[in-house]
Amino acid sequence: MTPLSKAWNDLEDDELSDLDPEVSLIGFELAECVIKLDPAAAKYLRVVHRTALELAIPNRFGVEAGGFWLTNDQIEELRRLADHYPPGEAEAVAQTIEIYLRAQLRDFYFGLR
Repeated sequence: MTPLSKAWNDLEDDELSDLDPEVSLIGFELAECVIKLDPAAAKYLRVVHRTALELAIPNRFGVEAGGFWLTNDQIEELRRLADHYPPGEAEAVAQTIEIYLRAQLRDFYFGLR
């Protein structure tokens, strides 16, 4: 993990808006990443990651690129995972999903700076 002045999960939404690229994201490869979660959200991380892997398309951009890729459609489907939980848990699941996606995309956004 590269040293950062602020942890990725601690970035505010307005700080992320400054990173808006001139290209559109069509997908990203799932990769190992460091995720900082509170205990309430941490218990859902395994199911979020497993669901992301099930939704991901292997070799989406060819064997040369390899990997398991989530496109915009799979990202939206992953976000709907929280709808399958009781109201008392849905918010924690949704929070875990967003933190997971931010962590997966951290290198993409920081590579743009």
